Amino acid sequence: MRLLLVFVFLWASLRTWGHAQQLDLEKIFEERNLGPVGELLARGDYELVARIGESAVEKGLKAPEWRLLRFKALIELGQIDTALEETRKALVLFPDHFEMLMMRHDLARLLGKADVAAEALTKLNEAARKKAAKDRTALEMVALGRAALVLKADAQKVITQYFKAAQKKDPKLEDAYLAEGRLALQKDDAARAADVFRAGLKAHGETAALRHGLAQAFKTSDREKAVENLDKVLALNPHFHAAHLLRAELLIGGEKFMEAEAAVQQVLDLDEHHPLAWSLRAVVAHLFQADEKKTTQARAEALRRWARNPEVDNTIGRCLSRAYRFTESVGHQRQALEFDPHYLPAKVQLCHDLLRLGEEEEAWKLAAVIRQEDGYNIQAHNLGTLEQQMKGYITQSYPDFILKMPKREWPIYGERALALLREAKAILTVKYGLEMNRPVLVEFFGAQQDFAIRTFGALGGQGMLGVCFGTVVTMNSPGSLAHGRSNWESTLWHEYCHVVTLTVTKNRMPRWLSEGLSVYEERQRDPSWGMTMSDKNREMVLDEETLTPLSRLSTAFMNAKTQEHVLFAYYESSQAVEYLLEKFGKDKFQDILRDLAAGKRINDAIEANAGDLDEIEKDFTQFITAKAKDFGPKADWKEPKEEDLNPFDDDSFTEYLKKHPKSLWALRRRADKAVEAKKWPEVLQVADQLIELLPDSHDGGSGYSLKAMALRQMKREDEEAGVLRLIAARSSDALSVFLRLIELDLPKQRWAEVKANAHRATALNPFLATPQKGLVEACTALNEPAEAIAACQRLLLLDPGAGAQTHFKLAQLLKATDAPKAKRHLLDSLALAPRNREGLAMLREWP
Repeated sequence: MRLLLVFVFLWASLRTWGHAQQLDLEKIFEERNLGPVGELLARGDYELVARIGESAVEKGLKAPEWRLLRFKALIELGQIDTALEETRKALVLFPDHFEMLMMRHDLARLLGKADVAAEALTKLNEAARKKAAKDRTALEMVALGRAALVLKADAQKVITQYFKAAQKKDPKLEDAYLAEGRLALQKDDAARAADVFRAGLKAHGETAALRHGLAQAFKTSDREKAVENLDKVLALNPHFHAAHLLRAELLIGGEKFMEAEAAVQQVLDLDEHHPLAWSLRAVVAHLFQADEKKTTQARAEALRRWARNPEVDNTIGRCLSRAYRFTESVGHQRQALEFDPHYLPAKVQLCHDLLRLGEEEEAWKLAAVIRQEDGYNIQAHNLGTLEQQMKGYITQSYPDFILKMPKREWPIYGERALALLREAKAILTVKYGLEMNRPVLVEFFGAQQDFAIRTFGALGGQGMLGVCFGTVVTMNSPGSLAHGRSNWESTLWHEYCHVVTLTVTKNRMPRWLSEGLSVYEERQRDPSWGMTMSDKNREMVLDEETLTPLSRLSTAFMNAKTQEHVLFAYYESSQAVEYLLEKFGKDKFQDILRDLAAGKRINDAIEANAGDLDEIEKDFTQFITAKAKDFGPKADWKEPKEEDLNPFDDDSFTEYLKKHPKSLWALRRRADKAVEAKKWPEVLQVADQLIELLPDSHDGGSGYSLKAMALRQMKREDEEAGVLRLIAARSSDALSVFLRLIELDLPKQRWAEVKANAHRATALNPFLATPQKGLVEACTALNEPAEAIAACQRLLLLDPGAGAQTHFKLAQLLKATDAPKAKRHLLDSLALAPRNREGLAMLREWP
């Protein structure tokens, strides 16, 4: 505040002091106050800086920095025309000022005055020729580097010869780090950009611009860090336009439209014609208000300053694309390219949108064009690598589906994927009243990085199993997952449900409803799929801070602090869907989906078809809370307080358990001790107690798992198998259980059970040989030769070391229906094992 008062006083004094006093004031301004006025600019006091700069010019202060400070302030105030005109006048006095010439170029570009911008670059080039390279300042190097980029100079050379050189000459120069970091962002190299901005912060210190750059670098990879850096930006400068706009984009992505609108208004309060602010307002009008007139008006306002500004449609389309409105985004990107055929951000976004719509041929061609125009664009480079990789994929086309995957993987699980997709289509399209008129593209990627590039345009996305873009689904191959930790069949069912529900609602459903429906439909297909109540879900349901009101469920995804919170958002959303269907019925629920397709907001659609939203929220809270309380209702869920128990005293623990015989904490600790001591009868006893208290818990730490472990150690295999079957029927990811059951059931010739668990195991990892061998034996015994033959054919690929036995089995299976093929397999078997007596006997008996 004191600094502000000082400059107000100085500005007023300029108009009243005499000549001698003016010279003294000029000296003060020139020597002492450029820095403090720059601090005012950095804090967002734009009007004051503009007035001080104006007064400095009027009084004839000689430093060009006064004008530059004023121009920067005028830009933030939206007075672009004024700033451009004043650069013209200033350049009469400072015709060879590098930074001023580059600023004139930038201002002209904001107004779409290409001729003025080109003239500024020409004059900057002329000025550069007049000044030896060794005499140039670091700031002049930055200006020349930026100009070189506009003229399509090699990006790496610009970094080395200009930006890095400027940083070496003046290690604390903020502009040098900003220029390099922003270039990295333009090339979609967020990791490098983050490194550059961090280096700038270390060398120069805290600034709003450097912090904003770091926020941009984290925008897509780490939302929490992006928000953290934006908070720091706005603490440094509450009026930093770019920070408010980035915050608005993130809020739009989180479906917090009212807050996004408030962030946009922060910018428009200072610059009423800011094109990007109006672009985001158009997005809010389209997504939140479904108001075509307001959307059109906002876009028109965005183009007021420059009628052919490609950034406007690129921004609108990019935000719509994040809301899965890919077709609409394509229209906006094409419009941006009509305005400027060389506008690279629109080409990159269009490329991704086309891929997500399944228009791969056009997308690959466009990616090649981008690489030709910009050899350093990371996304285009990644797409080129992916295209080459996918040339080795097999494509299987049918009227209803197009499947792509690595060639070696189709024989392993391709037919199963197709069958499951067709089953999902038969059930879900009828259920949701959808007629699919085009094939759905489903792509499986053998490497996680290929999946990430195809899906997100960049590396990342670890933990994601599949993604749906409407009629395009991308999946991590079962072979690329962590060896059976995720059920690829339930994931595929989940993603196809997205295909149906997104199509039904024209991609106009909130994330919570979309994900909730898919998880709900997993459970309908198979009770062991989807997500059910668990210890952790119970805890989060009963915690008011983690249970999200139904009207704000999408925020549960965007504001998730940990992966556990994300998973709980899926679970709660699926429970919300279950509640709505049980409470109001299928017809009302379908009406909600139809209203979404017509453009109505989700909360309005629920109220229109189900009643008062406040009452629904209260009822849903009671619904899900009751489920949580019914999960282990007899159990004591509390953990001991410090005064209740001495953790280092066994007698203290024994006494605590005696007083709290239903304490889950105490029973689990007792079980752990018994397992460690290998006291299996005691483990069995505790396991039965846990099962009694938590009969619906079947995860790896449940009483059932403990009981199965104890029974195995006690060699009570039939009882062990019985417990394992209970787990298998309710768990979709218990691979060790499925394999153990196959091991137990094979010698007992329990063929139906072997077959069932082999299928469960291949739904986790179809590349394991053991389940395939189980299928061969079981299906042969059950007189299901077709499935046994298919399993044998998979085994030839998965276990070539056992090729002799597999070929011989195929000969046996095929002899009755395809004798020539059977004989070829028999000969192949004997070629690998020429002393096989059974094979030789079969050959001698061959007719």
